[in-house]
Amino acid sequence: MKKIILLAFICIGAATGANAQRAKIADDPLDKQVLAVNMTGAEMATVEMKQTLQLTTEQEAAVSKLNEERYKQILDAENAYAANPTLLQRKFRNIHLQSDKALNNVLTDEQLNLYLELEGRQNTRFISENGDH
Repeated sequence: MKKIILLAFICIGAATGANAQRAKIADDPLDKQVLAVNMTGAEMATVEMKQTLQLTTEQEAAVSKLNEERYKQILDAENAYAANPTLLQRKFRNIHLQSDKALNNVLTDEQLNLYLELEGRQNTRFISENGDH
């Protein structure tokens, strides 16, 4: 009986693994487009946000400016706090929080929620710069 159960688990695992390898990634064409072109981080973020969030022309222009500023701040923080990972992480968190607050004025609620979900920061609206809830 134990051998049958073990064999069943092996078969299920093999079938699941084979199916996962055949699955297509939703943004595969976008990844190929981004990798094929020489872009800065801010430009890549803007292209991805434009497609994923279906930005209007006005939103795209505002998002592009915000991304340029965010990536400049990230680079500055990396240079200033390279020797102190704790301070660097705190600075990154503050940069992302400021960026998310600015995006709140540009994106619709639906777009902002999708963006935060994709970025893994769904709860950002409820966190202060000090990390308090």
